[in-house]
Amino acid sequence: MKYELEWQYSDDPEQLHESAPYLHFNFVLFFPEVPPGKGYAEHFAFNVLRKPETSESGISLLRRGFLQSNPFSKPSILEFVEKIVEEAFEKDPGIISSIAHLDERFIHTDADFSGEFAGDLIEADELLELINQAFDRVERGEGMTLHQAVVVDDYGSEEEFTAAGELDLEDNWQDVPDSDLAENTSIFCFLDPPGFRYYLPAAMSFAVKDCGRDVYDSSFFTYLAVLPTVAPRDSGRGFGAAFDLDAFIQRYSFTALQVETIYRFICFMAIRARHGMDEDQYAAAKKWRQAALSQ
Repeated sequence: MKYELEWQYSDDPEQLHESAPYLHFNFVLFFPEVPPGKGYAEHFAFNVLRKPETSESGISLLRRGFLQSNPFSKPSILEFVEKIVEEAFEKDPGIISSIAHLDERFIHTDADFSGEFAGDLIEADELLELINQAFDRVERGEGMTLHQAVVVDDYGSEEEFTAAGELDLEDNWQDVPDSDLAENTSIFCFLDPPGFRYYLPAAMSFAVKDCGRDVYDSSFFTYLAVLPTVAPRDSGRGFGAAFDLDAFIQRYSFTALQVETIYRFICFMAIRARHGMDEDQYAAAKKWRQAALSQ
């Protein structure tokens, strides 16, 4: 199988903040014999420690996704990785098996674990009914409003924050305009707990009804709102496995039925909306499954 390796990104050690413990790299493998689309390109990431763990010179793979180079030499690192890729395809020229070999050394960021949750998938109509049932009578109270969260996101003034509250006068989350949710996808990063709990069912309902139009639409950001946020350079560091779901549930006062609803939503977004599930999301989703189905 033919492949083309393209380096996409690497940190500049001269500009990286001194407190950063490692340099981040990523590359992509293109397969010219595969038509553009799923399987045509596969992305990988890894990190190089800024301070080697040993005094041994040269380049070595310490553990999955983490290399050391002593002394640091970017050309040597690139050559080292390209050699591993070459050996993986020489050992077994198949795409799937070669990617599996490489994933043992680097972080395959295109890996999708959503298929494991297909057995817990419910269809749109049932999920919408479950959302309404689980979050019925949830009120915002004195919680932050949607447009106030937008002001916080925009570093607005106290006066703007107060005025924004007058733009959200509905009494029930079912009446939150879909247009407001579609146009303000980052609100869950800024809402306080009462506001988060109030707008979540509105956003989930909108996401289910609107799913499949665009992977970067509001449904995608609502999906991310209930999973740990892991930056690309942090792939492979185990943040998904470290996600404290119990604290998350307690922070937003979710009931057992609401926990199950959120889990079913995660399954729907991963599979029906085709947002997929990377390894950090996978680790967190397993925790949601345990909490949802062990009641």
